[in-house]
Amino acid sequence: MNRRKFLVYSAGAMGAMSLPLTSSVAFAKATGTYTYLTPFTLSLAFAPVLYASASGDFDKLGVNVKVEVGRGAGQAIQLVAAKQVQAGRTGGANYLAARAQDNSDVLAFGTVSQISPFVVISSESHPIRDVKELAGKVVGVASFGGSMEATLNLMLAKAGVDAKSVRRERVADGPASFAMVEAGRIAAFFGNASTVSRLHAAALPLVALPVDDGVPGQVYVASEADLVSNREQHVAFLQGTRNAILAMADMDDAQLLDVIRTIARRYDVPGIEKEDIALGDLKGNRELWLAHGKENVLRNVPEQWEEAIRLLSGAGLMKETSRQLYTNDIWESTVV
Repeated sequence: MNRRKFLVYSAGAMGAMSLPLTSSVAFAKATGTYTYLTPFTLSLAFAPVLYASASGDFDKLGVNVKVEVGRGAGQAIQLVAAKQVQAGRTGGANYLAARAQDNSDVLAFGTVSQISPFVVISSESHPIRDVKELAGKVVGVASFGGSMEATLNLMLAKAGVDAKSVRRERVADGPASFAMVEAGRIAAFFGNASTVSRLHAAALPLVALPVDDGVPGQVYVASEADLVSNREQHVAFLQGTRNAILAMADMDDAQLLDVIRTIARRYDVPGIEKEDIALGDLKGNRELWLAHGKENVLRNVPEQWEEAIRLLSGAGLMKETSRQLYTNDIWESTVV
């Protein structure tokens, strides 16, 4: 049975790669396993991969996908670069900043959340309804240097807010952080569709400010060399994931509940047993996967990437570069 496994990683420079990993990760190549790393604890935000795995679709496509749980979006890039995992999911903004560096051989081969999955959550008693209202405030993020913080920096830059005026505090993504908001310890915190579903289910008086940063929300990354040498497995992984999204795209609530139960039989997803909350969570995430239409599911949409590069470079959050920043080669093999 596939269960959550937390990879032990000591944050630091990308060169420090003697990582104490689980044996299933360390020997993934030798056993033919395709290891996929989530950025955080399992949730229905990762349903396309979890469903393709639990339903047996990956097996039918001839790829043995092993899902591992990471400890931050930045770790996905680091462990892919270290050849510890075949693929990982990370935020578009922090990926682009890393890829623009000359020493990065990690390349985006699919966009799963076409728009940002994040929202800024505050309380009705002290609501944050505009990015400019974050000036001088304390904001909670799940990790430092990851996709949440990169998104926050871009939001502040676009709004003309001095990033140094906004203090960041590391917090959990959940109800405990909302209690910190209500206690006045932080003004707001970053969450996602899953967070909002859980808080609404608890009838908490929240205000959710959607993030519209113009950057691809969440991307799948792999090493350039492995995309060539291990191409068939990458195609099968993306094909299974795409099949899952397209299947869920037209499902009604009863069918989506079947998806949730299928995932629950194989994976320990926190809160999945509360089906009313899980259903809202899954539907909220589905909007992110389909934001640019079924025809663009998992595709790196060139126009969006060009806009992202312009925004990040203009805000000083990404160095100018002539490097290839993404590939649709794997994706194109899933649609023929």
